[in-house]
This record gives sequence, C-alpha cells and structure tokens, in this order.
Amino acid sequence: MPLQRLRSLAVCAFLLLQAGCAGVPFGNDEEERAPVREAPADVGPVSSRADPVERGRDFSPSRPLPESRFTEIDTTSLPVAGHHKVRRAEAAAAERAAGQDLWQRLNAGFRMGNLEVLPGRVEKFERWYARHPKYFERLGDRSQWYMYYVLGEVERRGMPSEVALLPAIESAFRPDATSRSGAAGLWQFIPATGRRFGLRQDWWMDARRDLPQSTRAALDYLEYLNQEFEGDWELAFAAYNAGEGTIQRAIRHNRKRNLPTSYAHLNLRKETLEYVPRLLAVRNILQNPAKYGITLPPVDNLPSVQVVDLRNQTDISVAASFSSLTNRQLHYLNLGYKRGITPPNGPHTLVVPVDEAGTLVAKLDSLSPTQRMRWAHHQVRKGDNLGKIARMHGVSVQSIQRANNLNSTLIRPGQELRIPLSSGAYQYAGPATNGSAAQRKHLVAAGDSLWKISRSYGVQLSDLLSWNQLSRNTTLFPGQSIIIRP
Repeated sequence: MPLQRLRSLAVCAFLLLQAGCAGVPFGNDEEERAPVREAPADVGPVSSRADPVERGRDFSPSRPLPESRFTEIDTTSLPVAGHHKVRRAEAAAAERAAGQDLWQRLNAGFRMGNLEVLPGRVEKFERWYARHPKYFERLGDRSQWYMYYVLGEVERRGMPSEVALLPAIESAFRPDATSRSGAAGLWQFIPATGRRFGLRQDWWMDARRDLPQSTRAALDYLEYLNQEFEGDWELAFAAYNAGEGTIQRAIRHNRKRNLPTSYAHLNLRKETLEYVPRLLAVRNILQNPAKYGITLPPVDNLPSVQVVDLRNQTDISVAASFSSLTNRQLHYLNLGYKRGITPPNGPHTLVVPVDEAGTLVAKLDSLSPTQRMRWAHHQVRKGDNLGKIARMHGVSVQSIQRANNLNSTLIRPGQELRIPLSSGAYQYAGPATNGSAAQRKHLVAAGDSLWKISRSYGVQLSDLLSWNQLSRNTTLFPGQSIIIRP
C-alpha cells in the first residue's frame, strides 16, 4: 500500500510539473524582452476601472493588473498645469493667431496607417474608448505636464507623433505606474532594459521614473527597434511591447513557411496583437474627437515644465519652498529621485514649472550647499553604531531610528541611513567670530578636508577632531556634518 501511494504521488508531481512548464511564455529572456509586460491601471481597455460588462464582452485581461501607486511617497494629484503657468503675452497671441493647440500640433505629425489589412481590429478599440470618454479627460489633465516635452523630443528626432502617445498606452502618463513584472515610469521600462539603455537604478535614483532620462532612453530604444525592423513602426512598437527577440522569432517562423512577415500576419500573444490597434485607436480619436462623441480638454501648445540644472545637491523640499507646487507635487514631477534629494555626485537636474524656473534657480543659487539640504546621508562603516553616528551629526539616536523606520539599534556595514537635519541648524557662515556663542555645523561638500574646514572657521584642527570624536585619518564624505564650537 505505501508503495502504491508513493507511485500515485510521483504521477501527480509529474503532471503538475508539466502544467507548470506549459505556462512559460514564448521567448522569456528578460534581457531580450521589452520594457512593459502589463498595462498599468487606467491606461485603456485592460484597466480595472473599465465597465466590467464591457470589458467582459470585448476584452479579458490575461493576467492580474499591476499596481499604479508609487510606494516611496504619498502622491497627490498634480494641479492643472495652466494654473501655474504665466503665459507670455506674445506667445499666447501667436498661438491664438495660428489656431493651434497641442492636440493639433500632435495631429500634424501622425504618419502611420490604420492596419487596413486587419479590418475591424482598430475599430473595436475605437468603440471601447468612445464608451469611456473620461479616459481622455484624465489623459488631458496628465498630459498637460508631460506631452509638450515628450512631443518636442519626438519631433527633434524626426519620429512620427504616434511615438508620443506611447506613454498614454503604457502608463496613462503616470510616472508612479508600476507593473507586477517590475516595469516602471511613463515608458514602463523593466529593470534590465532600463540598464541596457543607461537608466540608473540604485539607492539614490530610479531613472525609469525621471521624465528627461526615461524619455531619452525610450526614444533611443525605439530608434534602434525601427532600424532593426527596417523602418517598420508597427513592428517596432510590437517589439517595444514584446521584445525584439520575440518579434524576430515570429518573423523567422513565417519566413520558413513563405508567409507574410508584417505585424498583422505574425503569430503573437493577445497583448501584443492588441498593442498597436490600441495606439492607433487613440490616435484616430485625437484626430477627430467629434466623430466619437469625445470632447478633448484644451491643452496649450506651450511648455508647462522646464528641466533646470541646479549644479549642487539639493533637497526637493527646499526647491519646493520657492515653487507654487507643494513638496509632494514637485517630487511627483521628479520621482526619479527616490530619496527626495538629488544624488551627491549628480545628476542635479530638476523638472519644474516653466514660469518658475528662473526664479527657483536664482533662489537656490543664493543658498549655501548646506542650506539646500534638510537631510544628510550616512553609509554605515565597520565599527559604526547609532550613538556614534548620532554624535557625528549632532542629532539624537531616536530621530535616526524614526527617519529610517528602525525598530532597534542594529545596523550593518554598507547600510544607508537618512539623517534628519534640524531646520535652520546648518549655516555656512564662514570663519567663526569671537562674538559667536552658538554651536554651528558644517555639512561636508565634495573636496572638503578636516584641515580645510578648520582653517575656514578659524579653529584648531585638534579642537575640531575633539569636538567630533574624529582622528586625523578619518575619511570625510559628502553630507556628513561637522560640529563647529565657539
């Protein structure tokens, strides 16, 4: 009896293994696959917000829908871009004279066909979008912040304007969109493809969520795909969704059988077969919204944001103090900075409302490096403990624990800690004077040394070492705070 039971268990295990193998997708090498696996919620027909009756009739998602929230911060909706844009009189007048808004400019650059070889395929998605007009209301609100920049980059490279619609399909223009396969940002790069196209992903940054960097990478990738498939944008878009390896294998499969190798004739999974029709359906509605009973929200053909170089490490909350946006709203425009701070060694670029860019940069330029920061960062080294780190930065152990969600005082070498800085505590005032009675702190910048700091403040090096419990061989790092006593 035990032997029979063992045999039965072995047969069941074999059948389960076979079933599991059958579910492995065709061409599943992550390095070859495209930046997106699943569409985030609110991007169109596969959205969990769609009418369940309509979705069940025409479309059935083949996998669970991803999350569309960014876990690092509590995101809030961005205000309407026009509320924060002081339009130059001459630019507004020229726009009115030309009779062109951003939608019309977008339409002027459309160059792709309508998949005529597949009658009804695009029309099916047109019907779905026509039944969900709020999709275009939300799209209009979000695209006000991003579309002008994206379209400008697309036009600069001579690409068809359909390319600028990809973030609408991929993420509904949400930089916080995250799929369950790990695709992130407006353009939904998976980690491997992001690294392949130079998108930094580390403790400081996830450049897949950065508007200028992710747009540059996405257009680089699409240019490569367009060249790879000999100028065929339908195949390029399909490869962006499924990976160039998958499309190349499907083409080879058809060639061996003397079958056509265009996008419409390839044997692809449902998501990829619907990807280009969805894009073209959105394009068609934007070309003639009245035909589908859609009213597009007006979007000025003027920039809403500008990318500025701050040149030094800057806390986004400090930059927000010079902006009409809240800290959370400005961080939402710059979600690539995971810690809410530009990295010590750069980049130090920030996406800001265009009408506030000049004032914001001037205000930040008037601050010292220490005044630009409300947080310092410390990388734990061998021999460190929270007490020592707290004394080094002049803060309490409890404040470090709260800032880093630590339930105990245990830390490990290599761990990164956020160090809260007291508001107004850091002043880069130059050498100390005899009348100075208050203790000050110096935030270490690139190129600083203990000797240089002691000379700058007119104190003895031995005193500086004693106040901070340091030795002459201590290595300083950017963001470290040094106590200066009178």
